[in-house]
Amino acid sequence: MTKKERVLAVMNGEAVDKIPAGFWFHYKPEYTPQEMIDAHIELFRETDMDIIKIMQDYSYPVEGKITCADDWYHISVKGTDSEEFAKMTEVIRGIREKAGDDVLIFQTMFGPFKAASIAFGDDVLMKYSKEAPEAVVAGVQIIADALEEWAKGYLEAGADGIYYSAQFGEIGRFETEEWEKLVKPSDLQILNVAQEQEGKYNILHICGEPEYEFKTWVDRFTSYPADLVNWSVKDNHYSLEKGRDAFGKPILGGMNNKGNILNGPAEEIEKEVIQILDHFGTKGIMIGADCTIQGKNIRTDYIKVAVDAAHNYKNGRV
Repeated sequence: MTKKERVLAVMNGEAVDKIPAGFWFHYKPEYTPQEMIDAHIELFRETDMDIIKIMQDYSYPVEGKITCADDWYHISVKGTDSEEFAKMTEVIRGIREKAGDDVLIFQTMFGPFKAASIAFGDDVLMKYSKEAPEAVVAGVQIIADALEEWAKGYLEAGADGIYYSAQFGEIGRFETEEWEKLVKPSDLQILNVAQEQEGKYNILHICGEPEYEFKTWVDRFTSYPADLVNWSVKDNHYSLEKGRDAFGKPILGGMNNKGNILNGPAEEIEKEVIQILDHFGTKGIMIGADCTIQGKNIRTDYIKVAVDAAHNYKNGRV
């Protein structure tokens, strides 16, 4: 199987020749497009992982200033004719050219609500979400309409799908009714871009924020359109097996993103992969981490150990 065939088989619940794996980490936002291309290709080639996830380490160009509720109605986002968008599509095209067609490439996207938080600050966003929710919904809709076009442009540039970071479902942030009004509609607007195109795919990453100890209502996202689903097992005490039952979808993940994959040693990395697959089984799973690998001294050789362990797994051993 090619890497693309292997991942598609997982998405379709079919048998694979090897268990696929994929890991990632952030790059410097000041990187040029060529530096971004080179960094992603280096990780892909050095580790032999099965997909390429392009990091969204350039900020979305959301413009405006929030000093009162009415300001939410007047924010804006630069479009697909902007320099910022051109940088991202240059990265996608460059990675596709170097990686070829036998691997799936996913472009990371943060949700419109997260884009608003980055642009105006979490405190400001939460303040007006409580005090003037209709205004926030209007502002987030402006962002969502723009990012919908960005998502379409990413797919046209050569991405096979969107790796969507679904945030703002953290425990203690919003009641379910508030979340369904404020956050969910714009999430679905972006996810539906790939969902509605033949041969395009969504990986759903359910992500918590450090202010909320990374804990999130995983069950809120079970209706989201996704071909693979990922969340933090360690932070939410929500097992891969429970997620498989709740979502009815193939799963990406299982490994502690701040644990063995970051710190080693190799033997513990192998042991962790074996334990995951022993418990979960070998159908409908792609080995990955709870989230982006975070910490100092990230080592690609440790990542390769995890990828190799997944590829070589046979009945409780590697």
